[in-house]
Amino acid sequence: MTDELVRRLKELDIIHREPVELKHAGASGFYVDVKMVYGYPDALNLISDALMERIDRSTSCVATAGYGGLSPATVISSRHGLHLTLVRDQQKKHGKGGWIDGYVPNEHDRITIVDDVFTTGGSLRKIIEALEPTGAIILGCCVVVKRGEGTLAVPLAYLLTPEELL
Repeated sequence: MTDELVRRLKELDIIHREPVELKHAGASGFYVDVKMVYGYPDALNLISDALMERIDRSTSCVATAGYGGLSPATVISSRHGLHLTLVRDQQKKHGKGGWIDGYVPNEHDRITIVDDVFTTGGSLRKIIEALEPTGAIILGCCVVVKRGEGTLAVPLAYLLTPEELL
């Protein structure tokens, strides 16, 4: 699957070699545009299938935040009968309020967090922090591209590095 995925991502030219400002890591000389891939159903399915191969089989719930992991997490949830938890970037102040939309995990759940790109781990740490009060066990995080060396309190699995896409 990885060879086919690499071929397709290279075909879609997801590495942009230009100066950009990253969400948690400051300036960079390139951008990994995984979200662009989600507009191509075949590529989205390749990513979702490859991520699922790396997700712990005891997972009962996939969680994500923002747009980065939303599409593959939704595909994984739907295809494999897993609950889907959406963590907000900011706490909702209207309606029922809170940090979580979709399925609200509890102490019986085992969660894998899905995202597009790992650089410093800042986004994933925020998701973990929002999920901790649920009492669920966070098994780890699974991302499409690992571009940095940040650290997490849970295991990190990834599909590719930017170097594999050049």
